[in-house]
Amino acid sequence: MVVSSGEVKSILRISVSDPHLFFLAGVKKLQSEGHYEMREYTIDMLDEEEQMHAHIERRPYPIYPSKAGLKPGFIRDTIIRALKLMPWDIDPIPDEVLSEFNLLSLRDAYIGIHHPRDFDEAVSARRRLMFDDFFYLQLGRLFQMLEPLGTQIEKQDLLDKYRKHGLNTVSIDDWSILTKKLLDALPYSLTASQVNAVSEIIWDLKRPVPMNRLLQGDVGCGKTVVAFLACMEVISSGFQAAFMVPTELLAVQHYEQLLSLLENIEDHYKPSVAILTGSTTSKQSRIIRQGLQSGDIDLVIGTHSLIAEKVEFSALRIAVVDEQQRFGVIQRGRFNSKLYYVSENMKMTATALNESTDRSYMAPHVLAMSATPIPRTLALALYGDMTLTQITDLPPGRMPIDTHVLQGDESGLEKVYQMMQDELLFGGKVYLVYPVIEESEQLPQLHAAAPDLEYISNKFQEFQCGLLHGRMKSNDKEHALQQFRSGETRILLSTQVIEIGVDVPDASMMVVMNAERFGIAQLHQLRGRVGRGEKKSKCVLLASTAGTLDRLKVLEKSSDGFFLANADLLLRGPGNLLGKKQSGHLPEFPIARLEIDGSVLQESHLAALKVLGTSSNLQSFPKLKAELSIRQPLCLLGD
Repeated sequence: MVVSSGEVKSILRISVSDPHLFFLAGVKKLQSEGHYEMREYTIDMLDEEEQMHAHIERRPYPIYPSKAGLKPGFIRDTIIRALKLMPWDIDPIPDEVLSEFNLLSLRDAYIGIHHPRDFDEAVSARRRLMFDDFFYLQLGRLFQMLEPLGTQIEKQDLLDKYRKHGLNTVSIDDWSILTKKLLDALPYSLTASQVNAVSEIIWDLKRPVPMNRLLQGDVGCGKTVVAFLACMEVISSGFQAAFMVPTELLAVQHYEQLLSLLENIEDHYKPSVAILTGSTTSKQSRIIRQGLQSGDIDLVIGTHSLIAEKVEFSALRIAVVDEQQRFGVIQRGRFNSKLYYVSENMKMTATALNESTDRSYMAPHVLAMSATPIPRTLALALYGDMTLTQITDLPPGRMPIDTHVLQGDESGLEKVYQMMQDELLFGGKVYLVYPVIEESEQLPQLHAAAPDLEYISNKFQEFQCGLLHGRMKSNDKEHALQQFRSGETRILLSTQVIEIGVDVPDASMMVVMNAERFGIAQLHQLRGRVGRGEKKSKCVLLASTAGTLDRLKVLEKSSDGFFLANADLLLRGPGNLLGKKQSGHLPEFPIARLEIDGSVLQESHLAALKVLGTSSNLQSFPKLKAELSIRQPLCLLGD
């Protein structure tokens, strides 16, 4: 904004000697706590020419920084001449999209961003340009998904998604007998959100094109059982299912959970289930691979061993990838090489496959799951080519977890140890979570799990302590966890290896050392390891630096994972929220910001669906296709 020296003095409370000088004031941070206070700002003095323009035009006035010896005035004049020469028909985006989403034309947006009549016009211009940032990303990823398929069926499917905004479901009455058998075998009722998730997935499974769906849900919302039900739907048609998880601990847990549920199903309905991990013996691995190749095994649960080249399936119809953010994009995509034959116009059953003479290759459906509730806007930016299903409610009876943020000094530690003592005396079990396994000279302030084992054992001599971390052998990790489950050990010192999937229902307290080393969403994930039973639970976050207490206190106020993920997005930005592995796939936008522009991102996703639903190869929109080839060149390499 451009203000006079008197206004600067009034607003920013600084001394200005000449009342006729004009300034450029750029506000970086505005904080509201009953009043508005500018915390960060920059002030630049305008030269004589810029003062004249600001005084005469009485409109928002762009100030361009000097670049490579070019003065701001020269840059401004050059841009004004270019705007005057700009043709009217430069917009690649179809008129119907501009009209439906209330967007300025590209020409008006360029004029509005460089020479707006008022701030409203500048806001509308920015909205159009950030729409373009998002739109071409969404269009490119959806185009990549569709390009190998290339049939009229996908066009209609995209139009259906656009019209219904993805709300396509199948009634429970239309679930298969096996799926309903497993549903009846559950010792609890599904939530409405779980039922809706299963119904959406089954709708996708009945389509003649491969599903690519991301299932998100908060800690403990019941994603795993939703995936099990989806697998039953596929198995009931004679196909196979694969369930890939990031750790052997989680693979064993899922395997045992599913076998327990299947005990309540009649033998002639019961599918054949196997587990395949890095610890599986060579002999047993060979037997399992033979069973998968022959079709004798209906469902296999395992780690990345499932995507090895030597693992072949008879008719893999669905691949579930649990904690998909733990796998790279290439690893997740390797299931697409597990192809099987299927006719485009035939009924989707394994029996029909054997009888078909008109056959073509088909990749399996992919259901990716994430227990880290990534904000919907960030999920769209990362996984724009995936349909998104979210489980938004928790099973009834889950007790809220009392969360406390404390300074990790001597006083805070003593308070925590007393809380632990009280919890243990009442029959509870306690997790102690550490950021590192061993002490480090570079980071002496960090508590470490292995050295603390002796200290904690001495402090709580009447209770057995255990140790669990990622460097331990698989058998040792499972043994340590089993001792904790059985109650042989009552205190488990661990790193964040327990973050994913570990289920000990009677664990009732967690203490996180150096909690400032973890993100908000990660701490919420860790907190979800307690409060899984009927006992009231608590979580204590110890911060060794006082400046981080305010950031962590958001966890005291909310147990909603989606709310916390959005808070983390605003606090740390998308790159930090995702970590290196995922943020490497996150594009940088010239204008748009994921933290605040999520509604425009969602509009751009719908617009991309509309365009591709009308013309899946973009032949009807040559200017749009040309622009896409410039902005997302990898999308059109094979064109």
